[in-house]
Amino acid sequence: MIINAELKHIRSLHKSKGRLAHGQYIIEGRRLFKEVILTNGPLHLAYYTDTFQNNFPTMVDDITKMCPAKKITAAEMKTVSATETPSGILGICIIPDYQKSKIIVKENSLFLDNISDPGNMGTLLRTAAWFGINHIFLTRDCVDVYNPKVVRGGMGAHFNITANVDADIKQFTSTHSIIAADQDGKDLTHLSLSTPWVLVLGSEAHGISKNTREYIKYFIAIPRLGSGESLNVAVAGGVLISKLTSIN
Repeated sequence: MIINAELKHIRSLHKSKGRLAHGQYIIEGRRLFKEVILTNGPLHLAYYTDTFQNNFPTMVDDITKMCPAKKITAAEMKTVSATETPSGILGICIIPDYQKSKIIVKENSLFLDNISDPGNMGTLLRTAAWFGINHIFLTRDCVDVYNPKVVRGGMGAHFNITANVDADIKQFTSTHSIIAADQDGKDLTHLSLSTPWVLVLGSEAHGISKNTREYIKYFIAIPRLGSGESLNVAVAGGVLISKLTSIN
């Protein structure tokens, strides 16, 4: 049984204000729990239903070795879940301290400028993790990287990357080649880099902000071979990350 204090606490994590206040975020679903177990991620508490335990007893055993876990009813799970159809397992993870600091890296990185759609954000994090881009920098106006929809879309990427919020593109001027996509940019095949790169991706509606744009050194283009006006930012990001990681 879940008590009112727990219920109130979990539901507060559905909102950015609650996540910021408590330094915690929600994960749900077998795939995310599989990844958090595999990476020994920052799992703090877990809740599961009897049905989930019957279907996945080994996973529940693994989870109980990582953190306190409590069995709750299906009705209680529906009350605390951030989804319309709960999977039967929910966890509370700790937001790493590094996300509040200004870290300096000397590796290829991704800089997200005012990305507002949770689905796009989750896909970009998942894509970055796939290609080994472990450091993600986000401007303050981006959607919360620990929004439940972003976490679900990331499919476990949060356990394999560092997500640094309130970032400033100026911190890369002396260490990285700052790159962004533009329809009038150069063909990526002619790009030669002598330093690590940081790829800038901008707002779905407005593109890269003026403040960020003035620091970009290289503008590159994705050649259009067919029809269409533009690419979704998550799709464009995937194409560019794939190409950039192949040359540097």
